[in-house]
Amino acid sequence: MTSSIKQELLEKIAATDDEDLLQHIKEELDYFTGEGKTPVLDELSPEDREELQQLLKEPFGHETESYDEFKIATQRWRTK
Repeated sequence: MTSSIKQELLEKIAATDDEDLLQHIKEELDYFTGEGKTPVLDELSPEDREELQQLLKEPFGHETESYDEFKIATQRWRTK
């Protein structure tokens, strides 16, 4: 038995003639099911892969502002 959401999607897909929409749905399904393409990381150039590795090594949040800094900056923006 087909679930109601699955049935609803099947009906909507069957009723559309929009090829762009259908292509988009197919691409999304292929992406989330892992079908149709090689993994994104396999498509990166060696330079992009190295840059990604470097970004992953950076500490999380090192470029963020504190709440107090945010409040000061926001106060400056609100003044004319």
